[in-house]
Formats: sequence, structure tokens, C-alpha cells
Amino acid sequence: MGGATIKRPVQEERIARLGADNPGHDLRAGSQAVAVRRFPPPAKDAVQQSVRYAVADYAVDRIEYPAQLVDRFVPLSESHYRWQVKQSFGSGRYEFCGLADGFFVTFAETEYHTPQAAYFCSPDSLHIYLASSGDGEYVPVDGGPLSFEAPSTVLIVEPAHQPPAEVTLTGHARYIYIVVHREVLKTLYAGSAHELPALLQAFLDGDLQRTSGRALPLSAAMLRCLEDVQTCPLDGRRRRIFLQSKALEIVCQALEAFDQSECFRSVEATKLTARGVVKAQRFLEANYVTPPSLEELAAEVGLSRSALCTGFRQILGQSVFDYIQELRMQRALALLSEGDDPITQIAYAVGYNRSSSFAVAVHRHFGTTPSKLRRRGAPPAN
Repeated sequence: MGGATIKRPVQEERIARLGADNPGHDLRAGSQAVAVRRFPPPAKDAVQQSVRYAVADYAVDRIEYPAQLVDRFVPLSESHYRWQVKQSFGSGRYEFCGLADGFFVTFAETEYHTPQAAYFCSPDSLHIYLASSGDGEYVPVDGGPLSFEAPSTVLIVEPAHQPPAEVTLTGHARYIYIVVHREVLKTLYAGSAHELPALLQAFLDGDLQRTSGRALPLSAAMLRCLEDVQTCPLDGRRRRIFLQSKALEIVCQALEAFDQSECFRSVEATKLTARGVVKAQRFLEANYVTPPSLEELAAEVGLSRSALCTGFRQILGQSVFDYIQELRMQRALALLSEGDDPITQIAYAVGYNRSSSFAVAVHRHFGTTPSKLRRRGAPPAN
């Protein structure tokens, strides 16, 4: 749904969030924490989507996609499939996995040239949107918007019988979206519902009367989960099990963040830092051979040097230097395992001017020499 640059209104948007004494932010108009809307509402005839409870409703033989919308559809199992879309409004790839009744995961990487808006309903469910890039917002009926501007994690609790919300996505969006029905959450927390925040306890008891949501600060664990899903090479049943484990990990991380109210007092500041850190990650992925100085990198992503260094440690759990070393070592491992280029040439290829320095770095990282590491990755002789 959209790659166009969206100008913000002069009035600074405020991220919808809970107050310290209120475990659930009221997204309806009139709430003190209502944010400024940045996107127009969907057209009256816009697509209407609704998440159903039964996994059987998503079986491949029941899915009908208009031929003009779907470029490629690949079934992986009865309720697990991938598809690609390439249209004038944008393109993207998607993967949907129905893990169980009321427990669904969708991963997507899309490029929307203009904001794409639709009506969306996920009744009686907890839904989690985790994105490393992209923009958009979620707007319930008669309510204020909750920003999807990445990098972000958004947790929304939607009781039953709520009218469809308005959802807009735009730009290059990479995200994972998880739906956990109330009955599934009840099963997961059977006998332990008291461990949940008050809002979710009310949700499980059927006492929640309106949609509530919160923008959560990103954590290193959440970013790793998204990256793991994006790069997972597994297929078949193993991939399904992997997606289930990552979905449960994200749910646990989101509930932990939701339960720690002190995390939300600086959400706006941490979103700015997180955005800069993710931008720095991508810049370093393309420039790890000859990386910039900390000052140059900070200027490139719009942060101060101290904010960049602190953000890397808080969000990724490592320093900028360690992150560059990790990129170099992973590339070195691939080159040593997949080819027979001289070790000196590989050292230059990953940013080392001397093979001796490369050997020291490899030994520090992998606990062995480059030549032994190469032998480990070599295919067995016939």
C-alpha cells in the first residue's frame, strides 16, 4: 500500500498510549491521548477484511483470489501459503499461516506507491503489529488513530461486536501481524490470568467494552524475531513450527512490554531512536566493508553520536562496532563455506587489509582459524 512521502501536519502527532494509572488507552474520540490523524479515511467502497476464528476458513481449497490481483500463489499446506501482488498501486509478497483456530500469523514485505486504506475487523482478539519499516495507522470507529509508523510494535485489543476499524499502510512496509483470539489467550493463561495486565484480564472476562491499544517501544528481541522470520530458510512442517515459535515469542515480548508501564513514558523519544537505529542497520549492511565513522553514521541517520551508541545497545544489545564485526563474520563464513577463494582475498572482501587481522577476528568470533572453519563447511567427499 504506498511509497509516497506523507507530510505531517504542523501539530505534532502524539502516539496513542495508556496513562500510568490507566492500563488500556481509550482510542475513541474525546480521550485525552487521542493522536492527530495523518491519513484520509478509506473510500466507502474500500475493501472490507475480517479475521475469522476457524482455521478451516482459511483452507487453500476455499481461498479465492481475483486473478487480476494475485501474481503468484504458492500453497505450503492446507492453511499456510504465500502470494505475491504486483499492481499499479504497489507490489509485495505475503505469507499467511493459520497455526490453530484463533491463532494466525501474516508476514509481509510490500511497497505501496500511495496510501492504501481498508476496513478491518478482528473481533474478540488481541492483535500485534510489529514493523521494521513502513507507515500507516489504525483508526477505530469514532476513535483517534494509533500510528503504525515504523519501526514500531503496536498492540490492540478488540472486543467482540466492534464496527470495522480503518487501517492504512504506505511506503516500503516490512511487518509481521499476529492475531490471538480471546479463547486462545484463555488457554495460554489458563489458571494464570492474574499475571496479565488489568486490561487483558478484563478482556478475558468479557468485560472490555471498547477497543484499546498501545504503541510499544521496540526491543532487540522483537527486532530479531522479525528478522528471523524474514530470513528463515525452512520449509514445510519445520517452517510452520518455526513460525509458531516466533509468534509465541513476539506475543510474550509484547505482553511483557505492555505490563511494564514505565516503558511507555518515553515512547515518542524511543521511536525516534529506534527509527535511527534501524536506518543505521541497513546503512551498515550495505557499507560494512568500509564503514563510516560513528560521527558520519550518526549524521546519516539523524541522531547524535551518543543517541546512536545508546540506541544500538538498548535495541540490538551490542555496540555499533560489534554489529559491524557480526556482519563481516557472517559474510566471511558464507564465503569460506561456499567457495574456494584464497583466504587473503576473503579477508579483503569483508573489510580487512591484512589476513593476520582477519585470522584474529575469525578466531575471536568462531574459536577457530579460517582454514579450519572452511573445512567444517566443506561438503563431504564422495
